[in-house]
Amino acid sequence: MKFKIIGFYKIWVFLIFTGLFTTVNAQKVAVVLSGGGARGAAHIGVLKALEENNIPIDYITGTSIGAMIAGLYAAGYSPEEMEAFFLSGNFQEMVSGELTTQHSDYYTRDDKDAGWISLDLDFKKKLSKMLPTNIISLVEMDFVFMKLFASASAVAGYNFDSLFIPFRCVAADIDSNKVVVLRKGDLGRSIRASLTFPFYFKPIEIDNKLLFDGGMYNNFPSDVAMENFHPDVIIGSKVSGNYEKPDPDDVVSQIQNMLMSNTNFDIPADKGVLIEPPVEKVDLLDFSKSKEFIEKGYNETIKQLKDIQKLVKSTRDTTLVDERRKAFNATKPPYLIDTVVIEGLKKHEANYVYRTLLCRSNVVSLDEIQHKYYNLATDDKLKIYSSRLVFDTISGKFMLRLGIKPADKFLLKFGGNISTQSASEAFVELQYKYLFSEALKLKTNVYFGRFYSSALLGGRLDFPGKLPFYLGAKVVFNYYDYFKTGFHFIEDITPSFLLQDNNYFRVYGGIPATTNGKLEASVTFAGLEDEYYQTNIFSREDTADMTQFRCIPGMVKWELNTLNRKQFATAGARFMIRAGYLGGNETYISGSLSGKNNDYEQRHNWGWVDVVWDNYFQKLGPVKLGFYGEVYLSDQDFFSNYTSSLLAAPAFAPFPAVKTLFLPYFRSYNYGAVGIKGIVSIFKHFDFRAEGYMYQPYREILKAPDNTAFFGEKFAKRYFMFTGALVFHTFIGPISLTANYFNNPDQDFSVALNIGYVIFNQKALE
Repeated sequence: MKFKIIGFYKIWVFLIFTGLFTTVNAQKVAVVLSGGGARGAAHIGVLKALEENNIPIDYITGTSIGAMIAGLYAAGYSPEEMEAFFLSGNFQEMVSGELTTQHSDYYTRDDKDAGWISLDLDFKKKLSKMLPTNIISLVEMDFVFMKLFASASAVAGYNFDSLFIPFRCVAADIDSNKVVVLRKGDLGRSIRASLTFPFYFKPIEIDNKLLFDGGMYNNFPSDVAMENFHPDVIIGSKVSGNYEKPDPDDVVSQIQNMLMSNTNFDIPADKGVLIEPPVEKVDLLDFSKSKEFIEKGYNETIKQLKDIQKLVKSTRDTTLVDERRKAFNATKPPYLIDTVVIEGLKKHEANYVYRTLLCRSNVVSLDEIQHKYYNLATDDKLKIYSSRLVFDTISGKFMLRLGIKPADKFLLKFGGNISTQSASEAFVELQYKYLFSEALKLKTNVYFGRFYSSALLGGRLDFPGKLPFYLGAKVVFNYYDYFKTGFHFIEDITPSFLLQDNNYFRVYGGIPATTNGKLEASVTFAGLEDEYYQTNIFSREDTADMTQFRCIPGMVKWELNTLNRKQFATAGARFMIRAGYLGGNETYISGSLSGKNNDYEQRHNWGWVDVVWDNYFQKLGPVKLGFYGEVYLSDQDFFSNYTSSLLAAPAFAPFPAVKTLFLPYFRSYNYGAVGIKGIVSIFKHFDFRAEGYMYQPYREILKAPDNTAFFGEKFAKRYFMFTGALVFHTFIGPISLTANYFNNPDQDFSVALNIGYVIFNQKALE
């Protein structure tokens, strides 16, 4: 009862302010905001200038981006709040459609791979239905729009005349080729319909009509304002125009002219004023100049203020506007959700969503559910196609209605790397996904190239709930041919021929450890085999030495990861601690040049701890700095000879170019390493990066005259490696030109051009 009394009081106060508003001012003013993509940020400056100079705004209409800004104003947001929202990183993420690492739990993600492109496949569908209908994901936008507009919709009773300011927006019904004027219903979904530019955004269905961007048929709805509100004065803000004649060599210009009708932007001089902020042309979704455009909208309005004041005789005090806005916002109900309705899934599939989203809670806030919602949105086993909040006036709480369908069961990935050196490889992966009360993913992939080839077959089962967890298994066959890299090991006394088979079967399980982390335990059954000569002088008739190592490593790993890219990251951090223990048997089979005629067997047991910290800091002027640190400790013992001992040692490889090389000075059983990184953004998606690392082995692995290994003096030597790279980040992956230096006696400098990712399947001990 107390809630109802308070709610009634707030509504009563709001109605008093509304009554004062409408009786004091006889002259009515409507504001009309055009479409125009990112240039529409100028509309915020227009509204800000009008408010500050006491120009009344009684009605507001808009198209596309104009509909969004008009809708925000009608929903009770001040121009200052809108400006802060447009300039925030959250807004940039929303319009880009790229869900960042902040939005999904790290434990749900797949291992890194060299994939460029992913294609969903459903062999029961027609090809036309498998093609994507949009290039921008709307998952985040739909959620943000719920958060921005659902409470205002509830207060208004889903009638746009009862908002803070009466509001209209327009959308395009392509089935009937008509303009649709939206005046009631879900405010967020209506605005989303108005700005659904074809191919960029997926169309939205309202009242059984598939709706697109209103700018297709009416990019400046001044006629809608006149017909619906009958204002005395119209103030228009125009940031777009009609498209020029299509260019025969420009496909985009041709499509724009086919889709967009010409719009009349004229306002009679005795009826209103048209404000045209001098904003330059930018890409549709390039909001990087929003601050500049807002200022231009503000300044242009101030320039035309006298013309506006000639038509608008009455004024409205800014204080009164603020008080009325506060009264309206005070009536908005809190975002408490007591019911979730899932549409589009079978009962057992919907159970997976309930367990992920609610975790058996009866009432949750929208903030509490937000992260879990994004987890669902990034879950590749299902797709959210609609989301809305519906207010229940009796309970005073919201119902969350989600339209979800299972993702296509098959996913095909293509990728790899094209390199001027030995790192060229092709990558193909096929995934099968099945959703029930749990979620199953099976996958198989292959890498094939000059240096590296691999095959993987694995599966993972995810269990949602209050404490979610996963179980998985995989078998991996890795093959490395260092002989084809063109790099020798050490001068002329160490082999240039090395083939490695790194094969294993692993079972693993994990749980989330904070939003951006996971705790994983695994047991691996590994068969490792190295073929090598212990000299660089050999013929086709010679046979190589062989070391086989059959072992069972167990490992626990705790990892936090917010890096923004799987290669050449520029933001975020990664912190990992892993510890393990293994036992295994080494078998040495001598070759024709070893000088030994007997084979050798030995038992090995050791434990290890590895700590890695990779972090990127805020910009220092034009440069973003990063730090890398690693400490590796073990009680590992020597293998049968120097070369096999070196091969069994962990390698330090902090950047892509090093992963394809065998660098003996950067292998040891105990070491520490530090690195400094500097990144300069030359222009959008194009960076220059420079990295330098110091590697300090505790005791270096050295070669005795009889080809056995022994330890050098403690901290006797340290080694360095450097890399400089020009990196262009494309939608399929990075294109990089790198120059690298490292301590290697045969070749200490290299230059390489790579298109793609130098990423491999995990090794047995990783």
